[in-house]
Amino acid sequence: MGEYRKVITRPGEVLAYETVFEENPYLRTGVPERMGTVERIDYSTSVYENGKTYNKTAYAYLPYCYDKDDRSRKYNVLYFQHGNTCEPAMFAIGGNKYMFDMLFDSGELDPCIIVFVTYYMDPMRDADVRIQTGGAEAGDGWTPGIPGNYYKEIVQDIIPAVEMRFNTWLEDPSDEGIKATRDHRAFAGYSRGAAWTWRMFHYDFEYFRWFCPTSGGISCDKPLPMPPGSGPFPTCTDEEIVDYITAPIKAHPELPFFIYAASGGMRDGPGMRLQVKLLTEQDCFSYGSDPSKNNILYSLSDYYHTDYLVPYYFWNYLKVLFKD
Repeated sequence: MGEYRKVITRPGEVLAYETVFEENPYLRTGVPERMGTVERIDYSTSVYENGKTYNKTAYAYLPYCYDKDDRSRKYNVLYFQHGNTCEPAMFAIGGNKYMFDMLFDSGELDPCIIVFVTYYMDPMRDADVRIQTGGAEAGDGWTPGIPGNYYKEIVQDIIPAVEMRFNTWLEDPSDEGIKATRDHRAFAGYSRGAAWTWRMFHYDFEYFRWFCPTSGGISCDKPLPMPPGSGPFPTCTDEEIVDYITAPIKAHPELPFFIYAASGGMRDGPGMRLQVKLLTEQDCFSYGSDPSKNNILYSLSDYYHTDYLVPYYFWNYLKVLFKD
């Protein structure tokens, strides 16, 4: 399975570098007996330094066992950023919703809240250009004239709106309160969302402990082609990559973290694979699947490049996230 899968291994068993991706066929064909619910979260943000306030929407998937009246049970939160041309409702209320039901209906994963967010300012208003090129107005640094302040929006606006509404570990929505609960918060992204996840590691390291970039590389804040896909992904030197990713680790050596990266082999772009391998060679990283001992892991699938396969990656991630 995949160009680099040389031997059969147990799920989670570590090879010299690459870990075998575990496929769960029931995500595609199973029928969940226990189903979660989805709630829409409307919020506003004004972090983009242009005097504008944007009204935006996220969606929170609540697992089957979630009981709003049971305040004694607190849930970890996984935020997910979609890829180019997509939007959050495609996961929350589209045909993929039952696949998230299957994740937790299996009983193999600890239930958590999954929040689908977007860097687009208004993905439905700009649906035509978003679907055609992905070039709709966005806050992740891809739109000329709009600074890439999406990382501020996530901390200042999205996290309080979500985690103060549901039964999470956050009780104090201040900056310090969000930092204090980072162990219970993860950020994942696919493709263009994965490129953003690496930025989240760089900028919001103090607010999240767990990071899952999928099928997207490290751009080191270099300008991206506009519209997305119209040119090559920015090339970073090895030194630039190491400096960019290790900067928050060096600034906060007391904070534990875990990066679980994944991609779909050569057809999904070899660049990310080489970038992650470079990181594993640095002294501040320990490769493996035990968060109490390790802080970086990489799994390789043979999947083609599409956001619709994200639940399969979650099946692998959620066997590691929040375990320490």
